[in-house]
Amino acid sequence: MRAALTVMLTLPREVLAANPEAGHAESTLFSSGLLAQMTLGLLLVLALAVGLSWLLRRYALPRDGLIRVIGGLPLGARERLLLVEVDEVRLLIGITAHQIQALHVFTTSTAKPVDAPIFQVTPLAPSPEPLHDPPPS
Repeated sequence: MRAALTVMLTLPREVLAANPEAGHAESTLFSSGLLAQMTLGLLLVLALAVGLSWLLRRYALPRDGLIRVIGGLPLGARERLLLVEVDEVRLLIGITAHQIQALHVFTTSTAKPVDAPIFQVTPLAPSPEPLHDPPPS
């Protein structure tokens, strides 16, 4: 690492020393292949970053751990409800900008499947005839 830094710091001095005239310094930089070397170095760094991020996602981050997020509902800009499952126990969690609080704990016997509807819509019954007010006397 230290050797690479030393080479990077001394390379511009060597290029300028090869051509003592200050006006020709830019043409020497481009004609010597330094631009191609910098481009290849940038591509190498970008490829290394993409490769390391892929390895991190593939091996370091847990995929299906003990905590699973089953669903969420945003309530505002920074507030939301989350339904999480920990060791086959479901928790309803409220999250705000300043705190996280367990709102309800569902045991395994009361937990509903994820696909079950929360409510059912029933058709309205026909309304009875309106009562007529007696005429005023």
